[in-house]
Amino acid sequence: MFVSSSLIVLFICGYLIVKSGKIPQTQIIKWSVIFSVLTAFAIPSHSSDLYGYIARGAQQSLYQQNPYFETVSEINSYKSNPLFLNFMWPSQQTTYGPFFIFITKAIVFLSHNNFFLSFINFKLMNLTLFFLLLFFVLKIGDEKNVYLIAWNPLLLVQGLWNCHNDFFSGILIFCGVYMLVKKNYFWGVFLFVISAAVKYVSLIIFPLVLFKIIKNNPQLKVFLNIILGIISGILLVLIFSTDYLVSVNKFSHEDFQTIFSNINLVHKSFISTLFSLIKHCCRLSGSECNYSFILGALKAIFYSTFLLFYIFVLVKADKVVHNIALILFVFFAFVIAKFHSWYLLNVIVLLPFLEESKLKKILIALSLSHVYALTFIDQAKILNFTFMTFLPVLYIYFKSGSKS
Repeated sequence: MFVSSSLIVLFICGYLIVKSGKIPQTQIIKWSVIFSVLTAFAIPSHSSDLYGYIARGAQQSLYQQNPYFETVSEINSYKSNPLFLNFMWPSQQTTYGPFFIFITKAIVFLSHNNFFLSFINFKLMNLTLFFLLLFFVLKIGDEKNVYLIAWNPLLLVQGLWNCHNDFFSGILIFCGVYMLVKKNYFWGVFLFVISAAVKYVSLIIFPLVLFKIIKNNPQLKVFLNIILGIISGILLVLIFSTDYLVSVNKFSHEDFQTIFSNINLVHKSFISTLFSLIKHCCRLSGSECNYSFILGALKAIFYSTFLLFYIFVLVKADKVVHNIALILFVFFAFVIAKFHSWYLLNVIVLLPFLEESKLKKILIALSLSHVYALTFIDQAKILNFTFMTFLPVLYIYFKSGSKS
């Protein structure tokens, strides 16, 4: 709690100084680099995902397992191997994209199947990505936008400290958007494909980008670049997926049910909050409720509403970068059934591309509120969503007035 609050106070104070123009950009970057290095090599707090990445790599590098069809629990005495330290999902197949799963294999293999070296190399990967992000932000942003990334609490905590792979997919999204802004359509869509092979959420970006480009009646050269970018990205992903697809004949009905049940989880989201409230009301009133039906109905309502909203944005809105950030924000904050604070890394990185608007202010606010995912608030379903997402969004929305 103390560290989280200190980060927020320091960020707000620094932001006010930057807005006043009293600090040069070089100072922002210099101290950011120093602090980011310290953060990057800190032991993860309140997250075991980094240990999961190491375990997935060890599955492949040391035991030649296919993490899509085989589980760590099938390995004899895996608990005695340091590479599986703090691994929380030994009986589940992986749910990450094939590009990232291959990277876990490569890092553990290049680390000579050593836990400490693997830990350091995963940390170095995210730190390198952070420096890459700073490099591009310096090319497109003023001091304020540079500060919003260089000292963003959520990026530092969840991207470097806890080393989540959402930081990887988020930076690929950022670079894809950067290329689109520069009208380099080949690399733009190529990077979106690779991002989707890390975390599948990037797939919802494609209709927005393609519809916008088609709507502007592009030249044949633009169409060819887009098609080649998509095909090249898919081919690269297939190359990295070859070893995993070989074992597809092992995929059973039970495997499908396991993966589907994991995707179907409801956790720390708006849907989870409403479902918990309904359950409490049913129990207090003594009513017999069909909880499975209620949960299914909530999901159907939220997903169908999001689809209508998506179509509206697709047809009516013209600012493609703003639309990408808006759709990702709405999806993560209000639609997805299973939510963790680090999912927002996929959209927070887009702050430098956004003009002053409600959306930009909301994303800044969420960069602060979701730092408290490190504290006890993260353990409470209703408190988690209400205090870290819902109230900050409402406050910024009404405080900013009707003009976005």
